[in-house]
Amino acid sequence: MKKTLLCTALLVSSAIFAQTRKDSIKNIEQVEILVKKKLLERKADRMIFNVEASIASQGMDGTETLANVPMIKVDESLGTISITGKSSVNVMINGRMLNLSGPALMNYLKSIRSENIARIEVITTPPARYEAQGNSGLINIILKKNANIGFSGNMTSNLIQRTYSGFGNTGTVNYQTEKFSSSLKLVYYDSAKRTSENYDIIGTTQNYSSSIRRDMWNELTPSINMSYKITKNSEAGFEYMYAHQKSGMDIVNTTRNISPNFTEENLLTHTFHREKEPTHTVSAYYDLKLDSLGKKLSLTGNFYKNNSDTEVNFSTQRLSANTVQDVKTLSLVAPKIFSVQADLELPFSFGTIETGAKFNQFKNNSDLKYFNLTDNGYVADATRANLFQYQEKNYAAYFSYAKNFGTHWETKAGLRYEYTVADSYTPSSGSGNSYRYGQWFPSAYVFYKKDKNIFSLSYSRRINRPGMGDLNPFRWYSNPYSYSSGNPLLTPSYINNLELTYTFNNKLTTSMYYLRVKNAFGQVSFQDGLSQVSTYLNYYNNNALGFNVSYTDTFFRCWESSVSANASYQDSDMFGVNAQTQKGASVSYSVNNTVTLNKNKTIAFFLNYEQDLPHRSVNYYLYNFSNLSSGFKVSLMDKLLQINATVTNIFAQRYRGDIYFTDLVHHMNNYWDGRSFRLSVNYAFGSKKKIQKKDIKFEEKERAQ
Repeated sequence: MKKTLLCTALLVSSAIFAQTRKDSIKNIEQVEILVKKKLLERKADRMIFNVEASIASQGMDGTETLANVPMIKVDESLGTISITGKSSVNVMINGRMLNLSGPALMNYLKSIRSENIARIEVITTPPARYEAQGNSGLINIILKKNANIGFSGNMTSNLIQRTYSGFGNTGTVNYQTEKFSSSLKLVYYDSAKRTSENYDIIGTTQNYSSSIRRDMWNELTPSINMSYKITKNSEAGFEYMYAHQKSGMDIVNTTRNISPNFTEENLLTHTFHREKEPTHTVSAYYDLKLDSLGKKLSLTGNFYKNNSDTEVNFSTQRLSANTVQDVKTLSLVAPKIFSVQADLELPFSFGTIETGAKFNQFKNNSDLKYFNLTDNGYVADATRANLFQYQEKNYAAYFSYAKNFGTHWETKAGLRYEYTVADSYTPSSGSGNSYRYGQWFPSAYVFYKKDKNIFSLSYSRRINRPGMGDLNPFRWYSNPYSYSSGNPLLTPSYINNLELTYTFNNKLTTSMYYLRVKNAFGQVSFQDGLSQVSTYLNYYNNNALGFNVSYTDTFFRCWESSVSANASYQDSDMFGVNAQTQKGASVSYSVNNTVTLNKNKTIAFFLNYEQDLPHRSVNYYLYNFSNLSSGFKVSLMDKLLQINATVTNIFAQRYRGDIYFTDLVHHMNNYWDGRSFRLSVNYAFGSKKKIQKKDIKFEEKERAQ
């Protein structure tokens, strides 16, 4: 009996010990090891900005967070994002290219909270894995994986005051289990701004144009994102976004035209412009881990569709004859994009191999109708109507190899091949164009790190294909005499990018770069009597040699400061147009400061300033432009409630410049309502129970173009 009791006691003790050990292990597994990340990190092919480590980026939206990244410039009035000293770049989310631009891009980025951004990657010389399309680089925004089991979410309201008032609301609800993750987001914006544009052409004929415009946009965008972990090593998911966009412009334009014999004509045009743009975007992926060493296969597919339905009515009064001409134009532009991609990542002891293939198809059908108002109503003018059909197919494959030598050296080299088939056709004229071309796009990186010193040398070749609007020969009329149109004869430009970078202590970064653009294209305007015609041409090559320096640091644990500067020298040669090359130096700089005002770091004040000194480029001379912004950030309720107040472009700077041709000069003096006050309130809610599964990352996939 005693023996039985002893055995029972031992079994119970063993069970208790085993359970205790199991619970201990479980508790140990749940312990989060918190390591403070560096604000900036330098990799072989990119600079990484860790948002969590940035005081300035807490409680901000996506555009404000991007503006805090050294060497990135965000201009909301123009709807552009660029790298200092270089041209505009493409923006990706988790490696997926955004098919957005202008206000649509800005509104999308504003719907993202900095609390949901893990890091921002600035890729100035993209490797072979990424599309070769683009001017000078990529910005990849990596979002955090939702770590909360159950329901969670946030709500954001924005009030913006320019000349006119506007507002925006964003709501996000997340639900997650151990295997299933979902997110539903709803974005709504309704805003307007006042634009003042003055454009003069001085030559044998003189033309002085002045426009006062009210720009309006309204957007309702629901989106849903779901993923499911099928097995321990595989995951699938999809995202659907529908954007119901409406935009409009009310324009009053006065034009004064003086002919070579000094005859003067004055035009007064009132324009009513309305556009509806329902957009559908669908993305799906399947990710498979092939082994425990990191080998991985990724499959992605994407579809994008947009039907832009536009009505433009304008009434032009010709003062000399005291006549009025009323015109209506109706247009439908319907682009579609489809892409599929496969990526294979194979880490071995002798190095890492990446290879893959991608197929893109672009389609665009456009229809423009032109009507004159007569006594019998609107009558179609077939001579000014237009149909345009465009199709482009891109086939791509790439291979790259990366190898580390010891603890100090990293190397990576890749080669991408892209073959393009493009066909365009204009039924009204029976004319068409067909292009077939294949190109190799090499890239290479050498990276050396020792102690606090990092050296990086990189090279990549890229292509900039004309957009659909650049190719479309539609005539978009602003009055019966003036119009802008695309050019179906445009061909791609090619970019060679070489960059040498030195980083000290992940705080000071300096770089020298050389950028060569061949066969570049842009918009060119001509004056022909009363008519002002704008079109797109391949007309210049450009060389730029530049130097960047930036320093980012935190002082006294409460003051984060970032200082950036760029100096470059540009030289261009032009062809096909009679223009004067404006070679010369350019200098720009920015200073961003954020100071927390209390011990708990819940109240912060920020003051940012940037300036572009007068400079020359191609056949442009651009005047000085500066921007001073400031504001406060307040966090309440354990940072669940965040309130931001921001004033931008305090001095209401205007964009001014000259464009030089051999026989005439263009002057521009524009203001796009850059001075604004924005009040933002964000509240986060829901479960805080953390999920214990491993975070599967997909940040290297490019899932749409």
